Amino acid sequence: MNFINDLQSILFSALISFSFLSLATFGIVLIFKTSSTTNFAQGSLGILGAYTTSYLIDKQGVIDLTGLPSVVITSPYQLILPMLGGIAVSFIAGLLIDTVIFRRAKYTNAATKQIITMGLVIIITGIIPIVFGGTITRVSFPFSKESTTLLGLPMPIHQLVTLIIAFILIISIFILLKYTKWGLGVRSVASNERVAGLMGINTNRINAMSWAIAGALGALSAITYTAAIGTMNSMSMIDMQVNAFYSSILGGFSTFYGPLAGAFIFSFGQALFPKILVSWNLAQWSNTLLYMAIVIAILIKPVGLFGKKLAKKV
Repeated sequence: MNFINDLQSILFSALISFSFLSLATFGIVLIFKTSSTTNFAQGSLGILGAYTTSYLIDKQGVIDLTGLPSVVITSPYQLILPMLGGIAVSFIAGLLIDTVIFRRAKYTNAATKQIITMGLVIIITGIIPIVFGGTITRVSFPFSKESTTLLGLPMPIHQLVTLIIAFILIISIFILLKYTKWGLGVRSVASNERVAGLMGINTNRINAMSWAIAGALGALSAITYTAAIGTMNSMSMIDMQVNAFYSSILGGFSTFYGPLAGAFIFSFGQALFPKILVSWNLAQWSNTLLYMAIVIAILIKPVGLFGKKLAKKV
């Protein structure tokens, strides 16, 4: 019975982590598949949206939106509209990054594109305090601070809502990728951008929308994650971004679903390793050993657990 309870607890912890990580991971994969670069600025794009959300909530003069007795809540839109505003800012920022910067660097090598995204991290990190300054007085805005019970185990309502939102969004995007003209364009650009352009696909529009959607997903991940941990600064999404990269590499960049599977495996490992290592007083080494295990898995299968080895015709 204890084993079942422990397994349920580990799965719940993994799902909580996955609810944030899946959004960040899919944003990274979407840009990689269309722009052929690893976007090191994904976390910075997301935190820009989180800061915008917090700023818009502060402008309403609301101290807390989670139902504490000292708060008068006139409408749920006090949280929903600021969230949409933050997501829109990151959406537009992603769109501008592609149209203004990456469109001119489309045919440069991979290293150049990566350096550009590193520069974007510095730019966005520098812009945040200039724009928002000390106006952010409230950084935690969860959907609810209460918990519910699932299968006899506590589940924070904020994380549960986040998981439902992430699930709906990811499923919707996969449906769009498979059954819409936009999805066909994304898959064509991911396969070969030059050939896709020759076939009449507007590759510029596909790339721009991919950056914009990735920015929006990053913002939603940052908004919900910073609300869950109760703190926020311009570097809050660094760990999440690193974990998203690890998840993508573990699952394999050659497919859209592989990195998401990698994100769940990573989240499960983050919940499992401390449970195993605590009996040996090594719980503080859990993340280190998890990263080592992922490196070993990649050495064994460089294309990722769900990756496909692409054969190029000469």
